Order: sequence, then structure tokens, then C-alpha cells
Amino acid sequence: MMAGAGIKTPRPNWPPSLVGTVMAALIGLSSGLSPAKAAGCPREGTLGVSRVLAVDAKSFPRVGLKSFPQTLSLADHEIILTFDDGPSPKTTPRVLTALSRECVRATFFTVGRSAARYPELVRRVAAEGHTVAHHTWSHPMASQIAFDRAKEDIDRGIAAVQMALNGTASMPPSTPFFRFPYFDSTPATIDLLQSRGIIVFGTDLWASD
Repeated sequence: MMAGAGIKTPRPNWPPSLVGTVMAALIGLSSGLSPAKAAGCPREGTLGVSRVLAVDAKSFPRVGLKSFPQTLSLADHEIILTFDDGPSPKTTPRVLTALSRECVRATFFTVGRSAARYPELVRRVAAEGHTVAHHTWSHPMASQIAFDRAKEDIDRGIAAVQMALNGTASMPPSTPFFRFPYFDSTPATIDLLQSRGIIVFGTDLWASD
């Protein structure tokens, strides 16, 4: 989860995947060059999304204060909600339902082998207005394997997510956002992604849920 200065507020009856989340003014992410206006929510009393923040690799090559010196340009009490490791037929639909009920957009860092197994869930995430990003093929620790193997896992994961989303394993990815499993990277793997214009996301705050 990316966050600026956040405050805890009473949470609705959300599934366990959302427990412990810090809530404030929620904003969405896109890979466009200019900010987009968040769609209004038809239901009163929901959290909603205050704006959509466009993030480009030239300005933000790597972000997240737990790992890097730079983070995204958030105002006080703004937060970006992210989820890792899916999709899963057991949990992803529940999370999507909760987000939809509150008119909240999130970014999903998606594991390639799960995307290949459940492509319909990847497409559902995108269809409901969320950002689908990348999280390797098999969720390894990059520092524990050879660079060539880490590169192959990164490439295979991106290709699988692209195939699930668009029916083609195109490069560069349509959304150039990537997060390392366990936030574990090496200088070589970071340089690889940045040479391709892919933003490396750490986090500012761990939900620990």
C-alpha cells in the first residue's frame, strides 16, 4: 500500500484482506501523462476517490519510502490503496465487491501464473476501473536467485498479465508499474526495469494484514 500521512477511520464490514488498511482521501493511479478526474459515486456515504494521479517513469522511476528516497506526490491525508499477489477466486471477488461498494479504485500488483490461471479475474479487475500492474511470474525473492532467472521471471510475469488483459503478450506493458515480491530487489533488476521505463513501486506503509 502506498500512503502519505494517513489517518485511521472506522472501516465498513470489509473482508479480512482490507483489515488494518489506513483510510483517508483515496486516490487512484494511472500511467497516463496527465491527471484524470475521478468518477463520482452514485451512492452517498461512501469513501469514493478524490482524484486519479498520473504517474510517469521519468518523474517517478522508483517510489515508496520503505525502500527508496522518493514517493508519489500526495497531499496530506491522501492514500493510494494497493493489493499484491492475486488474482485468487477466493479473495479477489470479495475485495472487488468491497471496493465497488465504497466506490474506491485500487492498484493490483498481479502474479503472472495466477493471471494465466484466472484471466477472467484479471479482466474483471480492469473492467471495474482498477489498475492492473505486475508482480513477477512465480513470486521469487530477486536477491536469492541469479539475475538471468530473475529477468526471466519478470518477463514471463509481465507477458502473462498482458495476455490475460489484452490477448497479446506485448512489451512494454500497457501499465508500466511493477512491485518486487517481498520488496526484495537487486540493483541489476531495478536497473533492468528502469531501462524499460517501468516504474518500481515500493510502499510507504505496510498494512500487515
